[in-house]
Amino acid sequence: MLYTLTLYLHILSAIIATGPLFGIFPLLNRMQKAPDDQLQSYVIAIQGVLRAVANGGHVLVPTGLLLIWFGGWSFSSFWILATIVIMLCSLLFMARAFKPSMAFAQSDEFTKIRFIKMVKTATYQYILLMGILLWLMVDKPMLW
Repeated sequence: MLYTLTLYLHILSAIIATGPLFGIFPLLNRMQKAPDDQLQSYVIAIQGVLRAVANGGHVLVPTGLLLIWFGGWSFSSFWILATIVIMLCSLLFMARAFKPSMAFAQSDEFTKIRFIKMVKTATYQYILLMGILLWLMVDKPMLW
């Protein structure tokens, strides 16, 4: 029962850590057509989405560690090591991809088109990283 509850929480937190990213695209599409006086509200909404994604990881990591322990997996398994490496890379990526775009939104050089391109590119890349993590956790490939 505890394993099932932990698995459910892990899956739910994975949805929370990934799902909101897809909400950025409609926001960016609306932002593209929005008048300049409404741009800041879109930037704030995007920041909220990014906070939700980051906070989803606060449950994802501990439940994942519990599942590894409950499942009897070795931390030297390929899929676990690859997941940890990619997860650490995704933390660095999120800081390097989204923080500059949020800082750019507050700068004097802010342009709507450049901001949209920055956020869209970072979002696609982050979704790709999350997809790789999901594949590793579901397929559990064993290369050694």
